[in-house]
Amino acid sequence: MGYRMGRRKTHSKEDVLEKAMHLFRENGFAGTSADMLVERTGVSRYSLYADFGSLQGLFDEALELYNDELIDARFGPMERPGAGLTEIVALLDFYGSAGSGPAAGLGCLLCNTAVEFGANDPSGNAAVHRYFKRLSAAFRNALNNAQKDGHLLPNIDLQKEADFMTSVILGAFVMIRAKAAPEVIKNAADAAKERISSISVDRIH
Repeated sequence: MGYRMGRRKTHSKEDVLEKAMHLFRENGFAGTSADMLVERTGVSRYSLYADFGSLQGLFDEALELYNDELIDARFGPMERPGAGLTEIVALLDFYGSAGSGPAAGLGCLLCNTAVEFGANDPSGNAAVHRYFKRLSAAFRNALNNAQKDGHLLPNIDLQKEADFMTSVILGAFVMIRAKAAPEVIKNAADAAKERISSISVDRIH
């Protein structure tokens, strides 16, 4: 008596997710169709739904991957125990020059999602709100360390400064996505660096 072999998987779920993440970053959730995902990833609709359950499920996992890969890479240094003003300035320098780099027109997937959906976070696990908190906490950590080490004035409200820096970066992400003039983005980053310098014991350049 014969039998039917099951479908053999010819793709890597991780590779599919990586490609989908970049597609969502380019087009947003609403602007990304199943056909676009099939074309970009090279797998069938059947495989996409088998691996992720739904387009929403795929998007949710793409948000998590973006947080784990790109946000870790850029904001991770500010989350470390020894982080300080140097890490903040490095981040501002990086995004201040991003208006003329490969991220121009793309921005940040998590920030793009916040703009696209507003308060209606499409993620089932509140990825966007956790993202905002993570950015603010990263700045807060670096500022707190700098204050403990005597590099920051003692009477500074660290949470206010962390939230301010977060808003600067989010604004930069929106301008990078919209392809604003690179000098505008750099000016915003430079102004944030001047703020850091004004509340620090040491002069920041």
